[in-house]
Order: sequence, then C-alpha cells, then structure tokens
Amino acid sequence: LSSDEKRKTVSLSEMSPYLPKAYIAIEDKRFYSHNGVDIKRTAGAILGTVTGNSSYGGSSITQQLVKNITKDKARSGIAGVVRKMKEWSKAVQVERMISKDQILELYLNIIFVGGNELHGVELGSQYYFNKSAKDLDLAECAFLAGINNSPNSYNPFGDKDNTNKIKTRTKTVLNKMKDLKYITDDECSSAIAEVEKGLNFKNGDVTAVT
Repeated sequence: LSSDEKRKTVSLSEMSPYLPKAYIAIEDKRFYSHNGVDIKRTAGAILGTVTGNSSYGGSSITQQLVKNITKDKARSGIAGVVRKMKEWSKAVQVERMISKDQILELYLNIIFVGGNELHGVELGSQYYFNKSAKDLDLAECAFLAGINNSPNSYNPFGDKDNTNKIKTRTKTVLNKMKDLKYITDDECSSAIAEVEKGLNFKNGDVTAVT
C-alpha cells in the first residue's frame, strides 16, 4: 500500500451496523453467496473490458479488494482481459483463505474515500461528518457507500454544488438497502427525509493522520 495514503483502521464492530450493509447493497448484493466472483455480472464485465466500456460495474467486493491491493488498472483490450482473469483467480483464492467478514473489513479500511489520499471508512466519516464511523446514522452510511464509485465528484466541500447529485445517489443506496431488507420501510423513509432536508456535513480535521 502506498505510503502517501492516509488511513485509520477500524474493525467491523467499530462501524455503524448500517455501514457494511450499505456498501454491500450498492456494490455487491450477492457478496455473502458467491465465491469471490459474481457469475451473473461476469459476462457484462468481460464485454465491458473488451469494448473499453469501463462504466459496467462487474467487480465483486472481493475483486475490488484485490484491485486496490495490486493497483493493477489495465481496463481495455488484451491487457484488460488478462487483468480481469488474474483478478478473478486471486479473488477466489482470497475467499478460500479468509472469511467474508474479514474480506469486508479489509475492503472498508482500504478503499479511497476522497480528499487528499484519504482511505478507509473511518477517515471518510471524520472527513465528511467529523465523527467516528461507529456514530454514523443510516443516511450518512448510505452517502459514504454511494460515493464509492467516484468520491471527489460528490464532495460537499468543493466549489461545485453537488447537492442534487448527493441526494440522488444517497437515496439510490437507501432504496437498494430496503429492497434487500437490510432496513425497514420506515427506516428508509426517515433516512430519505433526512437526505431531502440536507445531510449535516462537517469537515473534520484529518491532516494529522498518517
């Protein structure tokens, strides 16, 4: 892992219980049932890799973990196909070595969350809400999971007004959590009302973290 990356490692028990569920809902809804590769999404991923259409999200959480560690970013042509095949093989190996919860915990501590090389949900929580990951409410967890595809393009502290973009993406995550029965209808409605009102962003100080 790059020495330039800032992170603060926490366990799953030190995160809001909504947080892992939010990431699974938006990133890999069959996480607990596949062997590292979601076969139902693999065909689309192969086609996207060959054609250079990187917008197709075919990677499981385990594959994303492998990609974050290896830093292999080849996306198109033969190099992209080879990278994907290696990624699938390594993901299956990882699933044989450690548990699903261990994979999820590693993933949530490694992912890029925005800012200046901030990684892991604990720093993400502190950066966006000035609180620990264990203290995030449902709507805040949905926001953090929702920005995973491109964190800085949703940054609430920049010059660009991303309010509508943030609301749309966060509500998408909440509805997916409801569809998977991770949250109740009432919980979803309450969180959506909070999102519509406007999340209480508060930029915490993460400059001293290494």
